[in-house]
Amino acid sequence: MSWNPVTGCSHAGTDECDNCYARSMASRLEGMGNPRYSNGFKVTCHPEALKEPLATDPNKEFMCFLPSMGDLFHDDVRESFIDQVIGVVMSTPWITYQILTKRSARMASYFSSHRCPANAWLGVTCGCKKSLVRVDDLRGIAAPVRWLSIEPCLSDLANEGLDLTGIDWIIVGGESGQRARPMEESWAMNLKQLADASGTSFFFKQWGTWGEDNVRRSKEANGHLLGGVEYHNYPTPRLIY
Repeated sequence: MSWNPVTGCSHAGTDECDNCYARSMASRLEGMGNPRYSNGFKVTCHPEALKEPLATDPNKEFMCFLPSMGDLFHDDVRESFIDQVIGVVMSTPWITYQILTKRSARMASYFSSHRCPANAWLGVTCGCKKSLVRVDDLRGIAAPVRWLSIEPCLSDLANEGLDLTGIDWIIVGGESGQRARPMEESWAMNLKQLADASGTSFFFKQWGTWGEDNVRRSKEANGHLLGGVEYHNYPTPRLIY
């Protein structure tokens, strides 16, 4: 499940943004006349979407990605609206929310004065060396799970200074799409070894457009095995209160 009370974003200044899937999807949805994307990929808050999680079955536990088509901590999102979103998170404890941002400094600032909900896993995108600063911002937040989306993985981060101290989970994957950049097998393997040494759960999501053998195919054909093994590990949330 994904929940998008915020849609739209802008380039965050790092290479992961260059081939943004959400921008392309928003453009298609705008062209199809979807009212949620009448502003294209301009940052837009959707108050009407705040009620969506409240309509789910409280007797069923599931995960929700928040948001998949924007960034909750973008500078153009008012703090009062972030408060409303976090309020909904707190009022739906049967849902585990995976909150992902590229605006780590603002997320860290926000949670320095707001309690992180016990059902909110906080993550940052970190797919290249320039993004490593986001990991330090995340590490300072008291959250039940701190996680990294290393997707697309664009360099050998394990040998470029990535420190997984205090990080509970990493999701690693290659890029998809016409302009996808290849990921080397050694980069993913080195991240697996670093995660093992750090006690960090490792999840290999996919190869994307370029396979393990560096051949371009559909992402479905390239699959999600690393060295012939499926790594779909999840973290154990910590008690923070």
